Amino acid sequence: MTLVVGPGLEAEEFVAPRMEDGAARPKNWFIGSFEERYRSYRPSVEFYRRNPTDRYDAYRVSPGFVMLVVDADSPRQFERRRSGHDIVEFHFRHSGTLVLVGAWGELRVPDSSNLIWYQPNCCSDVAERVESCARQTWVSLYCDREWLCGHAGRYATKLLDSLAEGGGCRGSLGAPWFIEQPQCYSIADITNRLLQTRGDGALDWLYCITKATELLYVTLKLALSARGSNLTRRHVSEADQRALLRARELLKAQFATPPQLTSLARQVGLNPSKLCTLFQDRFGESLFDFVRRQRLEHAQELLTRSGLQIRQIATAVGYRHHSTFTAAFTRHFGLAPKRAQRSMYDPAVRPTFGAGS
Repeated sequence: MTLVVGPGLEAEEFVAPRMEDGAARPKNWFIGSFEERYRSYRPSVEFYRRNPTDRYDAYRVSPGFVMLVVDADSPRQFERRRSGHDIVEFHFRHSGTLVLVGAWGELRVPDSSNLIWYQPNCCSDVAERVESCARQTWVSLYCDREWLCGHAGRYATKLLDSLAEGGGCRGSLGAPWFIEQPQCYSIADITNRLLQTRGDGALDWLYCITKATELLYVTLKLALSARGSNLTRRHVSEADQRALLRARELLKAQFATPPQLTSLARQVGLNPSKLCTLFQDRFGESLFDFVRRQRLEHAQELLTRSGLQIRQIATAVGYRHHSTFTAAFTRHFGLAPKRAQRSMYDPAVRPTFGAGS
C-alpha cells in the first residue's frame, strides 16, 4: 500500500488492513518518539510506479518495531543521508545494490545478502545510495534498541556486543556498527513469502506481522549461533569465496538445465567435494536445493504473470514430468500451481504462498 505524492511518484505509507468480519484497524502506537526517530533515521524513498504490483509498504509490528517491504522498479540512482537514532536495522536484499559510505569507509550490500546495522546517536556520517537497476527488492526490520533488548534479552545484547567487537568499524566512535553476510535459505524463504503477500486484508496483514516477528527471531538465533561458532568455522580463502559466488551465478542463470557437478566444479576451479561442502556452509543450502528453489520461484513468477499453461511452465523451468513439478511446487509454496495461476484471472483467489505450510 503506497502513497502517491506526484505524477507517478510514490512514497511509503503504513499498511492498515481493510476492516473485514469485524476486524479492528490496528492502532497507531509507538514507544515514545520511535516513529519520529524512524522517519528521521531513514527518510522515505520515492520511486516511479511502472507496474501495479510495485509496493513500498511499512508495517507497525510492535511499539518499537517497524517492517518495510519494497519491490519496485528503480530507473534512476538516488542518495540520502542517514543519522543515528538508536535504531537496529536488519536488511535483507533480494535484488539491487545498496551502498553505504562515510569517512569510516564504504560498504556495498549486493543481492542475496543480509545486513545487520546499528548507528549510535552520535553517528551521522552515513550516506545511503541505491544504484539504478531493473528492480529494487528488499525487506528491512527497524527496531528500537531498548525495545529489542527488552524483548529479545541476551540474543539482542550479544548481537550488539558482536557488532561492537567485530562488526564493520569495530565500535569506532562516531562510526556505524555492522555485519554483512550472505543470505541463507531460511531467511530467503521468509522474506520471499513476505514479498509475495500483500497485507491489505485482515488475515494477510496478520500473516505479514507474524512473518516479521518470525524473521526477527530466526535472524537473532542465526546471528548468535554464528557468533558462537566463529572459532570452529571453516576458513574460506578469497579465491574460494569468488569461486562460490561464481558457482551460484552460473546455477542462477542455468537453473533449467544446470551443468553437471564435475563440469560446474571445473568451471569455478574447485574440486566437486570441496564445492559442495563450502557452498552449503556459505549459503545455507545445498547445490541441489538452490537449483530447485530457483526453478520453483521462477515458476511462480510465470504462473502469476504469464499466460503459459502449467505443463509449459514445468518444462520451461526444467521439470520433465508435470506431476513431479506439481508436487514440488505444492510442497514449497503450500498451494497447487493451478490455484496460483487462477489468482491472475480471479482477484478473489489470492495466494499467500506458504501461509498454510
